[in-house]
Amino acid sequence: MKSISLVRIGVFAASLAALAASAFPAPIHSQEPQQTMAKVNQSASGKISAVSNDGFSLDVKAGDSSSTLQFITDGKTKVTGSLSVGSTVSVQYRTDADGRNIATSVVVQTNG
Repeated sequence: MKSISLVRIGVFAASLAALAASAFPAPIHSQEPQQTMAKVNQSASGKISAVSNDGFSLDVKAGDSSSTLQFITDGKTKVTGSLSVGSTVSVQYRTDADGRNIATSVVVQTNG
């Protein structure tokens, strides 16, 4: 008699554990896709510090600190004006899955 009761309790406990596991999935599963998704519609403004065939570097100031961001340009990048060292620009960009900043639109600011 006792063995049947223990078997029933074991089956009930296993069923309950399986139900709980399926009702509350581990948080790591829901966070992984968010970490690998590319970020879109970001913007930055600053002065160009270097220009190459496939991109440029932008010095960006935020309060008292400054940083340099690297941008990649491609055939889809819309550039208004001429990219040259010292030019002030506004950049719309996205960050791809590899962490690279892909410029989608660059507007050179004019004085006047």
